[in-house]
Amino acid sequence: MLHLQEQLRKRKDEEERQEMLSRSLRGSKKLQALESHATSLSGQENLAYAQDEVTTGVSRVTHAISNAVQEVEKSPRPPTYGEIVAALESLQLNAPDISGSAVEAEFEALRTLLVRNSVVSALVIRHIFHNQLRTSKIFKHHADDASSLARDCVDILEKWQSSSTATGVGGAETIAIEELTSILTSYDMEALLLAHDSILSYVEGLKRKQSPSSSPPSGPPSPTSSWKDSRVEDNIKIIRIEKTNEPLGATVRNEGDAVIIGRVVRGGAADKSGLLHEGDEVLEVNGVEMRGKNVNEVCDILAGMQGSLTFLVLPAPTNHRNNLRREDTTQIHIRAHFDYDPEEDPYIPCRELGVSFQKGDVLHVISQEDPNWWQAYREGEEDQTLAGLIPSRAFQHQRESMKQTIAGDKSTVRGSKKSSTLLCARKNPKKKKRNKFGANFNDDGEEVLTYEEVALYYPRANHKRPIVLIGPPNIGRHELRQRLMQDSERFAAAIPHTSRPKKDSEVDGQDYHFISRAQFESDILCRKFVEHGEYEKAYYGTSVEAIRTVVNSGKICVLNLHPQSLKILRNSDLKPYVVFIAPPSLEKLRQKRLKNNESFKEEELKDIIEKAREMEDKYGHLFDMLILNNDTDRAYNQLLTEINSLEREPQWVPASWVQ
Repeated sequence: MLHLQEQLRKRKDEEERQEMLSRSLRGSKKLQALESHATSLSGQENLAYAQDEVTTGVSRVTHAISNAVQEVEKSPRPPTYGEIVAALESLQLNAPDISGSAVEAEFEALRTLLVRNSVVSALVIRHIFHNQLRTSKIFKHHADDASSLARDCVDILEKWQSSSTATGVGGAETIAIEELTSILTSYDMEALLLAHDSILSYVEGLKRKQSPSSSPPSGPPSPTSSWKDSRVEDNIKIIRIEKTNEPLGATVRNEGDAVIIGRVVRGGAADKSGLLHEGDEVLEVNGVEMRGKNVNEVCDILAGMQGSLTFLVLPAPTNHRNNLRREDTTQIHIRAHFDYDPEEDPYIPCRELGVSFQKGDVLHVISQEDPNWWQAYREGEEDQTLAGLIPSRAFQHQRESMKQTIAGDKSTVRGSKKSSTLLCARKNPKKKKRNKFGANFNDDGEEVLTYEEVALYYPRANHKRPIVLIGPPNIGRHELRQRLMQDSERFAAAIPHTSRPKKDSEVDGQDYHFISRAQFESDILCRKFVEHGEYEKAYYGTSVEAIRTVVNSGKICVLNLHPQSLKILRNSDLKPYVVFIAPPSLEKLRQKRLKNNESFKEEELKDIIEKAREMEDKYGHLFDMLILNNDTDRAYNQLLTEINSLEREPQWVPASWVQ
């Protein structure tokens, strides 16, 4: 009985071993099919095999890998899945002495592990890669760019989505298509694919170079071709800039259909980012294509965008950036000699960035790189984040010269005509002519006025700036001067020179400086007099040295001069402060004379206003202050207040005075 039980037990064990061996052989056959499929170069998927419950997920992996393999050489293979199972069975059969529940449990755990799909897949993939490494072969790269393939995929997905919509198929498939399309068209994915193409071309030495017979590229792609069709994707940059309510701080221009960065304004978001540069081409902004749009359309699009802006930019060629005109970039201060309103300027690149100013305003120029448009702040407004645009000296010089030339031609054809009844209005401007050095001058040799470089001058206790009163006759200059001179401790007059003989009651150096006629004429030629004239065959004049004597005494020298005298005085080291005493309107001037019981003629009043207009038109750029003398007391108090401030506060003066 015991012998029979023993025989039955052995028969049962033998059956179990046969069944396990059969399973291992089936697994080995499946593995061989997998390996045969993985090493196949046909690229055709075995659909029947792919449905097998053991290797459903493996076939897709091995198929993708097999497509990337160029050639697999015959070489000794590592142990396969079937060989591992057979070895396990052989170990169990050929080791009858091994017994015990612990050993049986370990064998059972191994058998359970080996029949799992994940282990089968791992062993198959390991076998394929092991063979690939042993052959020392490299994977074959796609000849086409990854970015091009991605665009092809997007086209296929769009067609697929259209087909699915037409046939009524939707649900999860439509969602997957949309998600995959979104991933492939995202900026991050495009940047990744472009980086991939650049690295691939570098590693394989396949950089795109034109053949010697073809002409070298001259710059960015043709404006008529879309950037998506060009072969410059590896140069495109993706830039993100945070935009607030303020302008972006960059201007654009058109070159054909291309939108090019014209300039980057200091202090703006574009400047702070340091990513946009002059000459860069803007391809897209937040997915909106820019090519083919004019400057106004681009400005309107950007004005409506806020927050994070994503730019696709084709950088300017390096040689273009190096050749950009870089004039004097030193920051300077200038005084404007004309009024400017950007809203009325049809040539300004961006009206929102324009800085308006009036004649006499001081501007802080921070960039002169652009030959036509400087970047500047109005003095005192430097705390603003964004700088503004003003016409450059050369551009305004050219424009003003052309404008006055046209006006002069019109006045010649139509005859002379008063342009305005305002005090500061220009009379008929004279036609300009150009000297051999290229500067514009009028018939009197006056240069066309634009800007004057200025610098701050700080008051000095040992140097009182002379006060020069300028104005037409009979406007009250002499009265104002006499009222100032009443304070003899503070104000003094320069002692004039004369060539007439000294009278017995006169003291040389106190009433006049008496010199010979020949000496006087010699001093005139040497430009020692700020003004001079002849009366009853004798010369009279005020010398620079006489004014300097008053200044050295610690007093303020007060002068009544003709505007022509200002050039000599300003070219000295005396730093005069020029006040223009101007008449009010004709009606107010008439009322003032009636109030003071002064007799007058209507033509005399008109002549005063006309002469004042001529003076301001010709010499206004030399004036530091303008006082309308409608009331003498008010004009005197205004003048005295200004003189007091000169001794306490810094003033803007020509830069040459402090250099």
